[in-house]
Amino acid sequence: MNAANRKAILKLIDASHSKVESFYPESAVYKNTPEWAEKRRLLLSDLSLHLAQDALKEESINEASLQNHLFAILKICAEFFPEGSYAEAAALIDKSIATRH
Repeated sequence: MNAANRKAILKLIDASHSKVESFYPESAVYKNTPEWAEKRRLLLSDLSLHLAQDALKEESINEASLQNHLFAILKICAEFFPEGSYAEAAALIDKSIATRH
């Protein structure tokens, strides 16, 4: 991918990221309510856009940033799908993050 294409995609991601963040609730939301689920979905979208930025921002991928965003995405996925293997996958990434320090 050339630099112009990368810059164009990142500009779209930045615009999408700003839009997603603009929809965050301004008042408190409480766990196990529809508003909480919506906020978590917005956060999942936000983190996914960060993951796309991680993949495209530089010539090489920042592994620490990628791991942190992927960990957070998997933790939220585990909230939505507790019967899945998302929590276990997040634990593997968390272990990798811990050994990095």
